Amino acid sequence: MAFARLVLTAILGPPVLAIAVTCALAAGLAQLGRRSLVWDVLAHAAPFYLGGGLIALAAALLFHDRYRTFGLISGLAAVIAAGLLMAPEYLRETGPAAPRSAPTIKVIQFNIWGGAGGVERPAAWLAAERPDVVIVEETNRQVLDALVQTTGMHLTIGRSNVVILSRDPPVSQVLPIGDADGPMGMVGAVLRSAGRNYTVLGVHYPWPTERDRLGQAEPLIRIIRGFPSATTIVSGDFNSAPWSFARQREDRAFGLIRRTRALYSWPANRHLPFPILPIDHVYAGSGWATVKVERGPNLGSDHYPVVVTLAPVTPR
Repeated sequence: MAFARLVLTAILGPPVLAIAVTCALAAGLAQLGRRSLVWDVLAHAAPFYLGGGLIALAAALLFHDRYRTFGLISGLAAVIAAGLLMAPEYLRETGPAAPRSAPTIKVIQFNIWGGAGGVERPAAWLAAERPDVVIVEETNRQVLDALVQTTGMHLTIGRSNVVILSRDPPVSQVLPIGDADGPMGMVGAVLRSAGRNYTVLGVHYPWPTERDRLGQAEPLIRIIRGFPSATTIVSGDFNSAPWSFARQREDRAFGLIRRTRALYSWPANRHLPFPILPIDHVYAGSGWATVKVERGPNLGSDHYPVVVTLAPVTPR
């Protein structure tokens, strides 16, 4: 047994220790993302640091002598540092809740990946779900034709590949006419439900490494704040994990409540048994209560759809 432990330590000790130290260091440096978008890129990978730390802790128990000590210390450091990044997302409030018996609207957020995985299954699933609103990114003419024909929903489209499908015709459209009012591929519609109007905005963010395009967040915030905060809904592929400090700052700046809490949605890949990052988000104002939030099935896109059911808050 002692000899087997020595062999195991010699083979696995160095790489496991390197992984643990790397994860602990990256998670620690990610804290600098509070002030810098450069370092904030590291925060998005927090689940990997947590996983690396847990693996190191488990492996260290099998190691010999100092490798066990160093493995436990570095693994614990990685777990703690990653936990500090991720804990606020799991501890935060996600808005008022409502019973499933309440009158509701169903909002679906879905990056359809240009129909690369086929359009028949997504269109059929959307038709079966009978949502009130669907926000779709990475569309094209083939995708739009299939979705409209199969679901029979009304289409709101802007200059980007982001579209909004609605069960009822929109009261009005929020269409960007220039860069000042069309950041992040934004498109919007004013809809009506339960005797009141509400605004839906769809967006598609760049990856956090595209710093030049991330500057569009500020004009987007101004647009969102220009609509009634209680009834506005914002949905999209944000390409941004919720433990990112930039995402947390925008959460506060939007004046809305993010209803998706650590809902992993990417990638939807036949080679992976589960998604690894939550980057598709749905926000809603305080005038909406959350009935249900769930992830849809793998429909051939690289994203899972996100389904959020909301109910209007009854005025007191």
